[in-house]
This record gives sequence, C-alpha cells and structure tokens, in this order.
Amino acid sequence: MLARLPRPAAILFAILLVALSVWCLTTTPPPIKTAGKGGYTDARLYHDIAAAVAKGAPYHQAAAELHRAHHYPLKPFVTMRPPTEIVLAANIGWKGFQKLCVVMLIAGIFGWVIAFEGRLLWLERIGLGVAIAAGGSVVSSDWLMALQEYPAGLCIAVAFAGIIGWPRKWWYTVIPLGIGLFIRELCLPFALLALIYAGWNRRWVEMAAWGLLIAAFGVFMAIHAQEVAAQWKPGDITSQGWHAAQGFSGFLKAVIYTSPLQPLPLRFALFFAMLPLVGWLAMGGREGVFSVVLVAGYALMIALFSRADTFYWGAIVMPWYLAGFALLPRAFVQLYGAIRGERRALIPA
Repeated sequence: MLARLPRPAAILFAILLVALSVWCLTTTPPPIKTAGKGGYTDARLYHDIAAAVAKGAPYHQAAAELHRAHHYPLKPFVTMRPPTEIVLAANIGWKGFQKLCVVMLIAGIFGWVIAFEGRLLWLERIGLGVAIAAGGSVVSSDWLMALQEYPAGLCIAVAFAGIIGWPRKWWYTVIPLGIGLFIRELCLPFALLALIYAGWNRRWVEMAAWGLLIAAFGVFMAIHAQEVAAQWKPGDITSQGWHAAQGFSGFLKAVIYTSPLQPLPLRFALFFAMLPLVGWLAMGGREGVFSVVLVAGYALMIALFSRADTFYWGAIVMPWYLAGFALLPRAFVQLYGAIRGERRALIPA
C-alpha cells in the first residue's frame, strides 16, 4: 500500500511516523494493572475451574462458584468465558492442551513461511517464521495457555496464513478460526471480515461457510448466556464495562505485556510495538486491504474497549501481529520510493 501513495501523502506519512516514534520514546503512559505478588489472577481462576470440572462439577456451576468466591463479576454473561477450552483442559490436562497449542504454533510458522512463496525473498520468509515463533513462544507455559486469548490468537495466525496463501481452500481457514472462535469470542471480528472478504471476491461457497460458522457461534453463545443466567444470584457483581478508551498507548501496552517485548524499557517497548503496524502497510492488493483492516480493527478494538487490567486482550493478536516486523524493510523501501515519486508494488497481489 505504501508503494501506491502519492508523493505528498508519502511525505506526510513519513512525518507522522517520525512523530509517532518520538512520542513512543518520550511518553509515559498510565501503567498496566497486574495482580500483586501472590494475588489471585485470571489464569489461576481458569485453572481452578478446570480442576473443579475434572472432578465432575458442571462447568457453569463451577465457574459461577469460583467467580463469586474470588469477587469476579458474573454479569453480563460474557464475564464468564465460554466453556470450550476449560472443559477440554479438564479432560486432557493443561499439559495436553499445551501440546495442542504447540501444534497450532508449528502450523502457523510453516503456514506463514509457505504462504508468501514467490512473493517474498527467502530471507523475508524466514523472518516471518521467526516473528511468528517469537510471538508464540508463550506456548512454553502451560499456565498462561489458560488465558484463552493466547490459543485463540494462534488459531487466527493459522487462518490468516490461509487467507494469504490458499485463498480458494477456504476450509483451511474456516476450521482453525472456528476452533478459536469457540474458545474466545474475540475471534469474531476475523470471522466477520472473512465473510465480507469472501463476498468481495465472489467466493460464494466460502461466504456461506463463514455465515454458517457465525450462525453456529451465535447459537452456542445464546446457550452459554442461558447457562450463565441460570447461575445468577442477588448480589452478584456486575462488570465495570469495556469502555476504558485507553487509546493508542493501550493497544501498544497490550502488545508489550503479551509478547517478548515485555522485558524492554517501556519507551523502547512502545516503539518496537508500534513498528509492525508500518510493516503491514507493505502488503498490496486485496489481501493487503484485508490484512490492514484486520490489524487496524483489532488495534482499534483494544484501544477503545480494553481496560488496564485486561491487557491480556493483546494476546489475541499474538503471534500474527509480529509478522509485520518481517515486512518492515520492504515497507521502508516502498515509502522511500513513494517519497521519490516511484510507484511500484513490492508484494504482488
């Protein structure tokens, strides 16, 4: 996309990029809210629910009791996670679930490397694989796999590679995304965008498949909502909502605290968390439109609706968001060419 910018727009974008870089390196955004040492965390909650389910307790009953016991909200119904991941972990164990996540990560790594065959240089494709591997390295912790955003993000990574590399083999995309959607509803924006994208490309069978998946998910969530409502008691806590509007820094912090960028000093971490956004703009054609809308959409969602204590929403863009790092050199070459008035697409549609 950067390659097609008119010269004045390219110059303005370069100025904006410099301004954003300076802002990242000098700003001091509000801190992330994490549990104190020894505090009760969301991951601990999900592990405890899985343990109760493993002992024979119905999921919704066990989840409601533990939410109530540890002062977690129960209203509205979305405050209780869908049962998919926890019930699965209760049956195969968290180590078993971790192995499934490792398989998904490996599929994502190879998927992204192969998807750009003939489009990127081999060194760039290796960079994609490294970026996906780094972003998904959290699979080394079976404890953190209890945060549903991580496995759901891995599912998006595999589906995203399918959109880029095998656009007509829609089943390769629908199946992993469907798994992620039933784990965490934050996959829904991808499914809706894929539905629109299939229609844009006049792939009607694929469009119908996405519509069927979304409809099945709607039924699933309606049943989940009824089960949660059946557990409500007077005095149950209502969530404070999801309208914190933390802005751009909220998105960047969510990326930082769910990725390998976390150990860096905050100002440098903010800068590096911003860079993949630039890399994604190197994409061209309709796939580029899909990619940029997807990345920008999730960034906007997190910026507007996540709270300081729901920074783990950033895991929904892991590991695929970091693929933008591998596209950075190409993006800068495109920007330089656009500034000089040279228009050329460096990633074929």
